[in-house]
Amino acid sequence: MRRSSIAICNRKTLTFVAVIVLAFVSAAHACNVPVFRFALERWRPDPYRLTVFHRGTLANAERALIGNLEEQQKTSSLNLALRVVDVNELGDEDRELFTSLSNPPLPALVVHYPAHLRIAAPIWSGPLDRDTIARLTDSSIRKTLAGRLAAGQTAVWLLLESGQPEKDDAAETLLQEQLKKLEQKLKLPELTDSSEDKLLSTTPLQLVFSVLRIPRSEAEQPLIQMLLHSESDLAERSDPMVFPVFGRGRALFPLIGAGVTAENIHDSAAFLVGACSCEVKEQNPGFDLLLAADWDNLLAQDGVPLIAAATRAALPQGEAELVSIPSGSPKPHDSSPAEEIRSNHWFVVSVVVGGLLVIVGLLVRR
Repeated sequence: MRRSSIAICNRKTLTFVAVIVLAFVSAAHACNVPVFRFALERWRPDPYRLTVFHRGTLANAERALIGNLEEQQKTSSLNLALRVVDVNELGDEDRELFTSLSNPPLPALVVHYPAHLRIAAPIWSGPLDRDTIARLTDSSIRKTLAGRLAAGQTAVWLLLESGQPEKDDAAETLLQEQLKKLEQKLKLPELTDSSEDKLLSTTPLQLVFSVLRIPRSEAEQPLIQMLLHSESDLAERSDPMVFPVFGRGRALFPLIGAGVTAENIHDSAAFLVGACSCEVKEQNPGFDLLLAADWDNLLAQDGVPLIAAATRAALPQGEAELVSIPSGSPKPHDSSPAEEIRSNHWFVVSVVVGGLLVIVGLLVRR
């Protein structure tokens, strides 16, 4: 009788645990908003770190330039975190950084990726003047990129030219052909009436791709360096590179040379079009670009900035988006990104289900 009672108890426990497992899995699928649209409406761009080195008192013109950057930072119209450091008062880390610049004319600025990426090398540096700041914070291609994303394009595929016209033209031709097919082949998830599927802006929900070619020109050097330093060996490659960009300027890891294939293009596009599991931003692949764009006002509804609605509907701001994933080894960017995308996308569900299955096993043994 006792053994029978234990068996019944275990069956009830197993049923209870199974319900919990299904509930977690269902919760992960509760949102049918496509990844690209969820990112556009709810993911704030990570701030690039800008350090200004100077000695002694700054001139009025220099203070005005810094003040303008601080205002853009304050209004979130530029994803930048600014520090001003007097070289007469350097700490150990700043001294090491300043020394690596080989004693540049002061004042000077140096740019790093967002902190959570854990990339130590600077992206770009230059003198503190109006022209340098203008080149750093904006460019013709970045203006076009931000405009297309704010208009609701699914993704803008940045083609960083290799400087070899035949290779670059072939990559663009393949890209354009495949993206046209995918616009017809892929389907947007069907939104429900649930609060999780509520769109926060009136921007059209559409499946539209476009391509922007980036020449290796001096005017686009800050953008080029952002792309090339995202992985340790990209600067050494001589092939065309394709970076799908979505949301508020988030770039997926690149397709390079022989890796620019119909299958890889499909995998990246399908991930962006697929239903978002509403995970923490940093558990998704990619990195943000430095863009001068006031996204909340670009996506405003009836004159009301988007941030009010986004703050109510999104994961807790200031907590969720600051969670980071330890950086691993460089990605095999000549192969399909599908495995990495699926791994990131299901990481949370796998951990939860795995933990619950361990509990089941322990209960069965009793």
